[in-house]
Order: sequence, then structure tokens, then C-alpha cells
Amino acid sequence: MKLKRFPNLVRCCWFGLNYLFRERISHLPITTVQYTVLRTLYDSQSKKLNQKDLAILIATNKNNLSAIIKRLELLGYIELIQNPHDKRENIIKITSKGENIYQISKEKAIELQTEISMGMESADQTAMSEYLERINSKIQCLQKDDKRF
Repeated sequence: MKLKRFPNLVRCCWFGLNYLFRERISHLPITTVQYTVLRTLYDSQSKKLNQKDLAILIATNKNNLSAIIKRLELLGYIELIQNPHDKRENIIKITSKGENIYQISKEKAIELQTEISMGMESADQTAMSEYLERINSKIQCLQKDDKRF
């Protein structure tokens, strides 16, 4: 593979995955980005996440996340709890209704992942995940060094 094709391949994979997942959950009252927020909140239940922390975990910014948070709150999938130590900050918690819709949509995500990885050896799947984790770590390091982030 030529290295210059790498960004295009990653972009094609992301758009393809997002499109397929969006199709799989189109009958549910949730979008792919809302799923990502709920998944992150579900996986981080022991932590107290505010909007800034959540934005970092899902690789977006607070402004982009604001409308998503409002929509999820209106749907009853999350609740905002005022931080007792800092009244300006809200802790974001997934509700039982949010957990329920997350679990339903997670089944669709797992089905898609299974279909996509069909025919791939377990070692190849592991290697691919490790490569992507290394790339993400490198990107995060570069972003920390870049004063624009």
C-alpha cells in the first residue's frame, strides 16, 4: 500500500462504517453520533464526565457536543447533574432509558462488526486494532504539541 493512500482509505472506512451503521439503526430514535455519546457514557459510568471530558473522549469539541447533549436530554437518554463542587459545571449521566436504547443499538453495532470482520483471522483483527490505537495515540500527541488544539 502506498502511504499517500492511507488517509483516503481511513476516510473511506469511516464513512462506509458510519453509513452502514446509520442504516442498521435507522428504525431507532437515535443517530450514530448519539450512539457514540451513549456508549461513552455507559462505558464511563464510574467516572464523572462533564461536557469537556466527553468531548475529548469522542474526539469533538464542546460546541459540537452541545446540541447533541440537549437532544439526548430532551429524549430522556441522559441527565445533567450540577457538580456540587463547581456550580458552573454539569455532570452528564446516562439514564436507564438511555441504557436501554444503547443496548438495542449496540446489538446492531456488534452485528455489523461481526459481518465486516468475517473471514479475517483473529490475529489480523487484533493487529488492526493495535495499529489504529497506535495511530490515535500519535495523533493525540501531535495535537497536544500543536497550540491550536
